[in-house]
Amino acid sequence: MEPSSFRWAGVAGLLLASLAAQAPAPVTLLPRYTAGQRLTYSVEIRSVISSGAVLDTTAQAELRILSSTGPGAFTAAARFLHYATTVQASPQDQAALQKQSAATDHAAVSMAPAEFAVAPGSFKTVSRQAGAAYDQPVEMLEELARTDSLPAGPAKVGAAWTRTRTRAIPTLNVSVPLRLDCALTAIAPYAGQPAATIVVHATGGAALPPDALPGSKQLAAQGLVAEASVQFDTTATSHYRLSDGVLLETSSTSHNHLHVNLVGPSPAARSTDSEIRSPSTVKLETEPRPLT
Repeated sequence: MEPSSFRWAGVAGLLLASLAAQAPAPVTLLPRYTAGQRLTYSVEIRSVISSGAVLDTTAQAELRILSSTGPGAFTAAARFLHYATTVQASPQDQAALQKQSAATDHAAVSMAPAEFAVAPGSFKTVSRQAGAAYDQPVEMLEELARTDSLPAGPAKVGAAWTRTRTRAIPTLNVSVPLRLDCALTAIAPYAGQPAATIVVHATGGAALPPDALPGSKQLAAQGLVAEASVQFDTTATSHYRLSDGVLLETSSTSHNHLHVNLVGPSPAARSTDSEIRSPSTVKLETEPRPLT
């Protein structure tokens, strides 16, 4: 080998060593909570319905850690401190949507805290306020406590993994299987703190059972059968603090689609589609230190 070849080999070796030194080390993102820790999050959701209606929700949620036995293993209680929705809709839809939103707003702030038991690969709702009116706020609180979209062990930038989950919709008597495609896309400062960025794309769909939709019985009396299906598609980008795995912020956009095919005598038979597009942001506001 010529002397110049040795020099090139030496330069290449130094370059590789430099790149290796600069590459971020694997990180563990399962949260390391402390018993008594309280985390307060602001929540903003805009739901744009294909009918033209727009619902804007602002909320404040608290996650209180009851116990912690290790990374990603904890019990927690969650509640809403504030929850309010404004409605903009056509005159024929305004009253109904306003009534529905007001009922959800009241349920969110009046219900008892929901309690969850979490472990790596496991999530359980221990207790919650019973009743369909509380389903939506409870589901939102569950998202604050869930860790199933996080890597199970140390991971590097570029790592990707898949999870599955079931989303229950009690009001429609159906559970929808979801696939979560997750990736660790960056390790960089966020909001002034070392953080990891995870992107999750969740998709799923299911046919609704007969008579699941409101008004199905009235349609049946006219000889019409409603065949319906739902589809969910959500992309979320979340930033987690490296020091303890605490969620700093999540920004997401959801597309929920409902397809209804009326089967029966023509010309009454027809198909309809409804879609809700919901951009949202969840952001850590405060985290007072536990009392010692």
